[in-house]
Amino acid sequence: MVKEQYESLKTGENLRKDLIALKQELKKEEAKEELSELLQGDYRLLTELLGHEEPKVRGNAALVLGRLGQKAFAEPLYEAYEKEEKLFIKSNYLSALAELDCQECLPKLKKRLEVLEQYQPKEEEEKHIREELRALRTLARRDEPRKRHRFQGYDETYDLILTTGKQYQQATAEQVKNGEITILKSGVRVITSHIRPIIEIPTYRELLFPLNRKRLEPDPKLAAKALAESNLLELLDKAHKAADSFCFRLGIHSRMPLDKRSDFAKKCAFALEQETGRRLYNSTSDYEVEIRLMEGREGTFLPLVKLYTFREERFAYRRCSVASSIRPEQAALIAYLAKPYLAERAQILDPFCGVGTMLIERDRVCPARVMYGIDTFGEAIDGAWENARLAGKQVNYVHRDFFTFQHDYLFDEIITNMPDRGKKTREEHDLFYQKFFEKAEEILTDSGTMILYSNEKNYIKKQLRLRKEFTLLKEYSMDEKEMYHLFIIARKK
Repeated sequence: MVKEQYESLKTGENLRKDLIALKQELKKEEAKEELSELLQGDYRLLTELLGHEEPKVRGNAALVLGRLGQKAFAEPLYEAYEKEEKLFIKSNYLSALAELDCQECLPKLKKRLEVLEQYQPKEEEEKHIREELRALRTLARRDEPRKRHRFQGYDETYDLILTTGKQYQQATAEQVKNGEITILKSGVRVITSHIRPIIEIPTYRELLFPLNRKRLEPDPKLAAKALAESNLLELLDKAHKAADSFCFRLGIHSRMPLDKRSDFAKKCAFALEQETGRRLYNSTSDYEVEIRLMEGREGTFLPLVKLYTFREERFAYRRCSVASSIRPEQAALIAYLAKPYLAERAQILDPFCGVGTMLIERDRVCPARVMYGIDTFGEAIDGAWENARLAGKQVNYVHRDFFTFQHDYLFDEIITNMPDRGKKTREEHDLFYQKFFEKAEEILTDSGTMILYSNEKNYIKKQLRLRKEFTLLKEYSMDEKEMYHLFIIARKK
């Protein structure tokens, strides 16, 4: 394929098409080697195309040279970049340079970056200037370690929101010991000068900071101007005891179609850079701050800020997870709701333990005497051992099927996240719950308790109707769609 494209390139009849195809092929290492052998050190076929009359031929030729990765291409690529008059092509040269050793060009590229950051583009230029700026920044900062901020402002007063979903705001609010509390539709708002204990509360989903501008217009430039005039920079400065630059991303939660949402985010982020005098730099992959715009019914946006500069200690133990792992804050909420029914110094079993999150969170709420975790997935068991070690918990993990598990003594409690149905039929899953309750009766003490988190409410209710030895103590709907439920079940003596 490479040879055919090379031969076609030499004819000059379909330059743009051939260059695009060659560019794709050169993603493979063997294709690069093949083209290098064909060229035999004479790259004029490609370098001369940097001066071609058609802009897209010039741009694609640059990208092909970049894929070949020869240091010798840096100078002709930079010269072509300097001469290029078509804005929509200029970032192609920079993308090519990013694949090369272009150290000698960096001083000039940095000067170009300084000039461009002060430039106020016309509306028709803005998209291409954004692309060029992004590529220049990638090059200019390639060898410079970016300063990382850490949250330092623990002695400051903050207005913050702990998101919780729409049903259990009170569970999180009860754990706030210092601050002015307001229950919201999907969380808890707190004004506090004691943020350390707030951060450690395990049952919230996210910690967000509202700004003092409650409504942003659905125009990207007006929204950026309002953000720059809000207390956004003041919040970042006091939280980090720093008044320098921060990398951010813009998250748009909106009913807009994806393409319009993406366009809005790019335009707003670019305008925000300008409005803040480059105190904020847009970076979609390496950021410390997320500015989240939540669209309301009227089409305006509520701005919220999420910081990624905290040391996350709530679930620091949870280094390992698998696809089916329960979210740790959900496990913490389950343990918190079940607390009135938990016994200290109990012998606990999680028959589908995954990476052990349920057991660890249960033990944090009410210390157990002995904990066992069982799972058929070996990778999960390996992760569970590591998580327990990091949490400083003693848990006995067993790589085995719960239904064949035997033990010398009975357990006081079963706590588990019941497996999803997966590919099982309804009949198979019904039988699974039947076997589960039979096994639970076998291994629980006469006064044992089960804490079951499940999205199969009907199967559990069926078994409770059929098995008079079990009684339902409490049931919680655990999500807004009422798909998942928490059941507290006691075994009768």
